[in-house]
Formats: sequence, C-alpha cells, structure tokens
Amino acid sequence: MVRRRVNALVITVAFAMAASTAAFAQQSGAKPDTQKRSKQEQAEIDQLVKLIDGVMAGQPAPSDIQMTVTPFFLKSQEQRTFVPFQLGVTGAPATDAAMYVRVVNPAATPDAKTKKIEYPWDDIHFLSSAQVAASGGRLNRVFMATPGTYDVYVAIKERVPEKAPKTTVAKVGVLKTQIVVPDYWNGELTTSSVIVTDKVNVLTAMPNPEEARERPFVFGAQELIPAADMVFLKNEQLATFFQVYNAALDEAGKPNLLLEYNFHRTEGGAEKFFNKTAPQNVNAAMLPPTFDPVKFPVPGGIEVPLGTFPEGDYRLEIKVIDKVNGKTVTRDVKFTVKAS
Repeated sequence: MVRRRVNALVITVAFAMAASTAAFAQQSGAKPDTQKRSKQEQAEIDQLVKLIDGVMAGQPAPSDIQMTVTPFFLKSQEQRTFVPFQLGVTGAPATDAAMYVRVVNPAATPDAKTKKIEYPWDDIHFLSSAQVAASGGRLNRVFMATPGTYDVYVAIKERVPEKAPKTTVAKVGVLKTQIVVPDYWNGELTTSSVIVTDKVNVLTAMPNPEEARERPFVFGAQELIPAADMVFLKNEQLATFFQVYNAALDEAGKPNLLLEYNFHRTEGGAEKFFNKTAPQNVNAAMLPPTFDPVKFPVPGGIEVPLGTFPEGDYRLEIKVIDKVNGKTVTRDVKFTVKAS
C-alpha cells in the first residue's frame, strides 16, 4: 500500500549546512541506556539477554514478532560510525513491550581475565503500548560502531504484568542480521547513506539523551522521517539528504564540489536518461566563513516534485565531483512513481 507523504520537505544546501552542524552533536552523543531499572524491569532485561544468548548459541529464534532492519550510515566525531536504523515490526504486541539490541563483532575473542566478550553496543528500550501503536510498525533506533562487519540481534518481548498468571505466555521475537559498517576515516571521497524522507518534523526543543536514542534522525531543529517505501505518488515529492566526507581542500582551505542529480527511467526493459536538475556548487564562495571541514561534513540533497514524471520505475544518480583532485563518487536511489 502506498502511504501518502505529508509536510513537504525542502532540502537545500543552505538548510543542510545549518542542520549538519547540529547533526554532528547528535551523531557523537548516542549512548546506550544507563538508567537504574526496577526489579521487574531488570528481570525482563535478563530474559531478553538470555534469549539472544540462546540464539547466538544456535537455538532457534522465536518468531511471534518478526522484524527487518534498514540501516543508515553517517560519520561521527568519535572515530565510530553513527548507525540510525529503521526497524520494521510485524506482529507487534498491543501491550507494553521491551526491546534489546546487541551488536556483535564475530571476530572478537573473550577477554583474558573476565573470559567475556565485550559488545560494541548493547541497549535496552522499554516501549509503552501507546508508542508501539503510534509506530505503525516502524521504530527508529541507533547504534554506533567502528568500521567492520557485525552480527546485529534485536529481541522484542511483550511485557507481562507483575501479577499475571504464571501460565501467561508472552509474544517474543528475535532477529539476527548482518550489517557492514563503512570506513569513513580512510581519506577517500565518499558519502553517508542517502536518506529519502517521508516527511519532516520541525522541533521546538532538542531531544534529551533518552529521546535521542529513540529519535536518531534529528538534524538541527528538524527531524527527518525515512520513507517507508520507495513508491511515490505523482502529487508527492522525492526529497533526499546526505553528507559528503573527505573532500579535498582548495587554497582557501575549503572544499570545491559539484553535485549532479540525473534521473533515468526504465522503458521497455531498458534504462534511458529522463531528466536532471541544475547541479549544486559547494565551494568557498557559498560556504560560510566559519565552515570548518574538519568538524563538519559537506551536505547535499534535493527536493523534486514528481508531477511531470510518468508512471514507472526510476533511478536517481547522485554524482559528487571533487574539483580539487578530480575524484568522483556516485550513489543511486531507485524509486517508483504511481498515479494513485
């Protein structure tokens, strides 16, 4: 089913520049839960930990609740990659729930003294029934990790009232997936993931640390909500946001980039050029004097109304050209346009 996008998002280089400054603070501040928990909550945490321990040991994963993970990757200032992800949930409980996220380096070995393996990230979330219902089957969460390949486990368990009968059986699900975290510190021209948005929420206050774990797509005073799918109506818009990393610097100490956006349409089984937008120049002339390429990434993104796009399948080719050293990197966004 196609979900109608609302609150059209206008992303320009000027907007993204302001957003990226604050975004780095968000990307550097993500931390797992450290709250002191009640006896019942700790018991539920122990159950979730035991569940994932069992799946890691080869036990079948319970599947009352089924999940998928869509990760996005952005550079942080901690030498770790900021990985906000969208968790698609099928069969979510109608009650309160507990969720546990564990990121595992499969190549890690136990500590010589403790005999335990340290996980790059493990985090607990307690969800109210209202949060579960409002999510529409999509939860946004985050982890951070250094470049590499990781096994990521997510467990969700229906919370059972403390005085519930002992025969009560809670709905449970465990997901295991593998995620490759890119290296943004090798000096090569590259970009973050391209975030295609459904809508934007304008914030009146920045999220506190607890809220930031649940709302990782906050950039400055705006919260980008990733698209639920890549199917758009003709009266909607395609809005993208990304960051460019490791651009070379000119004599003024600023990047000099050309960002091109070319649309290709699939016709009769073959891909043909359809249209393009005016290229974006990102250089010393348009960057603010205070822009520090060491601290802040170069942003990019466009918003394109789809009214003139015939129904069909498309590929947006985003090309980043570094005019200082001649290097180029491209990213593709595939999407479909429908009339209704």
